[in-house]
Amino acid sequence: MNKPILAAAVGAALILPIFAFGTFKETTSDLSMASGGPPPMTVADLQHKGTLVVGADIPYGVMEFYDDSGDLAGIDMDIARELATQLGVSLEVKNIPFNQLFEKLESGSIDLVISAVTITPERQQQMLFSAPYLDAGMSIAVHEDNTEIRRLKDLRGKRVGVLKGTIGEELISKSEYVDQSLVQRFEKNDERVQALVDGKVDAIVVHFLVKDIPSVKIVGEPLSQSYYGVVTRLNNRELMLEINRVLRGMKRSGALQEIKRRYVGS
Repeated sequence: MNKPILAAAVGAALILPIFAFGTFKETTSDLSMASGGPPPMTVADLQHKGTLVVGADIPYGVMEFYDDSGDLAGIDMDIARELATQLGVSLEVKNIPFNQLFEKLESGSIDLVISAVTITPERQQQMLFSAPYLDAGMSIAVHEDNTEIRRLKDLRGKRVGVLKGTIGEELISKSEYVDQSLVQRFEKNDERVQALVDGKVDAIVVHFLVKDIPSVKIVGEPLSQSYYGVVTRLNNRELMLEINRVLRGMKRSGALQEIKRRYVGS
């Protein structure tokens, strides 16, 4: 499917997202990167460079997509724009498959990852997260004509599409109900959604549903609760403190809620 058409269709959340702060603590891990990694980036360093480089896997539901004009849109992209504005720099977004985002971050190719990244204890040992800015559960999506799959147990013997490097992939890989030989791993989310529409997989595990594709529906209860955070390298603590300051200001002013409302409604 054409990217702009697919991306413009997104909008209905599996669980209405709620912007949250204070739910997670920042990692207290050793802030030094592996030998040879980039040095810490301060706010002054970023402003001297003049450009905030953000990595994102586009499109991904209401979080990041190309609109009908081919421009970047979505919750993550609007947050990235506001961060760049508040930091006094321009914004550059690099479209990178999700399973490559973190290695690009560690190498210094990008400054931040803003791409519906779920905060987990394991990831907090390897990267620095902002305060959570959005919560959204994970659920099973199937074709609207599918009456066999109504819950996780019903995935036995079914083809399940997952996005590489995501919590959804990890969840499915650990499920006793899923035949791992039938799991199909996708590099891009739009390809995965299209595979479900075309009947190439029987189900996918998603955070957000494409609401204007009537052939897709959500079934069962949410499988998990998760929170998204902005990500940078472990040694960029000063930069992250400033990012958290901006995010909290957006929360207090209602700007975060307005961004959510823009894409998923009240």
